[in-house]
Amino acid sequence: MMRWLLAVLLMSGAAQADVLVRSGEHGSYTRLAFDLPTARAWRMGRVADGYALRLDPAVTLDMSRIYRRIGRGRIAGVGVDAATGDVLLRLGCACYATAFESRPGTVVIDVHPGAAKPGSRFELSLDPPPPPKPVVRTAGYDWTDITRTPPDLPMAPALDPFRDAVLRQLAAGAARGVVDMVDRPPPLPPLPLPEQVRIAEEPGFVADPDQPLTTDGLACIPDADLALGDWGADGPAALTLASGRGGLEGEFDRPDPEAVTRAIRYHLFLGFGAEARQIAQVYAPNAEGRALWSDLGHLVDAEEATAGILPPMAGCDGAAALWGILSLPRPQPGAPENAGAALQAFTALPQHLRRDIGPMLVERFTARHDDASAMRVRDAILRAEPAPDAPLRTLTAAPGAEGDSALAAIVAEGGRDTDEARITLADRRLSARQPVDEPTRLALEALLHEARGGPDEARLARLVALARAATQDFDTAFAEAPASTEAELWAWLAEAGGDDAILTHGVLADGTARPIVPREVRLAMARRLTDLGLPDPALRWLDTDPAAAPEDERLIAARAHLARQDGLDAQRWLGGLDTAEATALRTAAARQLAGPSAEVSVPTVAPAQPMTPLAQGRALTADSDAVRQQIEALLTR
Repeated sequence: MMRWLLAVLLMSGAAQADVLVRSGEHGSYTRLAFDLPTARAWRMGRVADGYALRLDPAVTLDMSRIYRRIGRGRIAGVGVDAATGDVLLRLGCACYATAFESRPGTVVIDVHPGAAKPGSRFELSLDPPPPPKPVVRTAGYDWTDITRTPPDLPMAPALDPFRDAVLRQLAAGAARGVVDMVDRPPPLPPLPLPEQVRIAEEPGFVADPDQPLTTDGLACIPDADLALGDWGADGPAALTLASGRGGLEGEFDRPDPEAVTRAIRYHLFLGFGAEARQIAQVYAPNAEGRALWSDLGHLVDAEEATAGILPPMAGCDGAAALWGILSLPRPQPGAPENAGAALQAFTALPQHLRRDIGPMLVERFTARHDDASAMRVRDAILRAEPAPDAPLRTLTAAPGAEGDSALAAIVAEGGRDTDEARITLADRRLSARQPVDEPTRLALEALLHEARGGPDEARLARLVALARAATQDFDTAFAEAPASTEAELWAWLAEAGGDDAILTHGVLADGTARPIVPREVRLAMARRLTDLGLPDPALRWLDTDPAAAPEDERLIAARAHLARQDGLDAQRWLGGLDTAEATALRTAAARQLAGPSAEVSVPTVAPAQPMTPLAQGRALTADSDAVRQQIEALLTR
């Protein structure tokens, strides 16, 4: 008996266990999942401030973990009606909800932004209004009491001749075979019944298995919705623009969807992205359509897409790949991108669109280190436009003297479109340690003033600092240059700076950390300071460990120690080096240690004959013995 009682208690506890409500964000929608213990009837509909889910029978829900994975942007609150047990869903945006059963016992609610589809059963009230009260009829005149049988009246005598004439003509027609006498006419075909069957998407099944999808499961935008090259009109744009945007409003000033779509597409074909976005904002009723037109309009105007509908399409196989890559300034980690499909779609565009979006596409491929695709885009632009404008000529200018001459020719033409050519030419010359003229420096400073706070500020600040360094104005260059440009300024100072600039900036004060520059720049600064007779400041640019320093740095350090009259440290830095320069420096160090009147013989090493390890050890021993004898001679004086 106790065993049966324990089993009943366990079953009762399992039946009363709370049902966990799971949640998750899925990009364009927010999802709630109710894992019910058993399959049961459910119904969802509209209530005063959102939606309500009714389960039959009701269960106890655990909703403590709902907002761990989602925010309150779409689902502002979830609760349970104490009276009815309904799950109340309060929305925090202009959204709509749909529900389906993914598997028996699992009810899923998805909240999407925008307006619900027409005829959605979830937009109906969960509790329909009560039926109207029956109308109480009052007694009155009842016309149904009149007999419905028409009176059997004899035919008027005036119709008899007409009837006889018709019968004679019908008989004559039948005799000639032109009239077929039948008992009654054939019945009329039945009227078609009104359409009552409504077919919706089956949860868990894909409507079109062959439809291409992204890695996130989103449907790729069809090529027909991105075929900008097919949206033009016959004739010049000046003559077809009015007809292309005509008829936007029909009867009662209501927008005509076909005319609105035609106008938006025609403006995108012409490259008028701002105008297309304006028409879509005013007339397009579909929020998803407005988002697509908005992104396309921004990209056609060489601007960043903001709606976010195109970035997931970068991995699709059709034209969607082109616009998806254009909408991503930098690749998304782990997200595939179909560069081949993007190039194919780009070459299918008309010439003027290739010229407009070509520079942006080259920047996208360059940011992805896909130089081959960038070159193919450039070739497609050149094929499309035999006489490119200044920005395109700047983009396609080859490196080297020929490209610099082409950029100089663009700058000489003048105009605002030549600013990029001026910046590119200055960047090439300054990066090659070539000075720029005074007008170019002044133009760069003016462009920097205009670009304050913009994306080009750092690039122009670097060029202005290098241009000032080219004119030996290192004080202003170091004072105003960004931190990312200091290494280039030190390289310019070490290579082309005057002696005054070397003394001002190269002699580091006590306690000042050595600038973080490439090793070649450090060695060049140490060499310049040593040549100026400043070995101590030169040594601050070098490492302090001879064993870890490369050969060229050891030679420069030995030369600096010789300038300090420190032959011992010079020989310490030269230990193990057998080059001709090292031998000469070792001889100078030995003479410095022996005094001006001593004759010192330093063994030389023939570089052409490689030494065995035993011979190298003997040579090092001989060198150390000679140095020890010289030191003892100095100490006994």
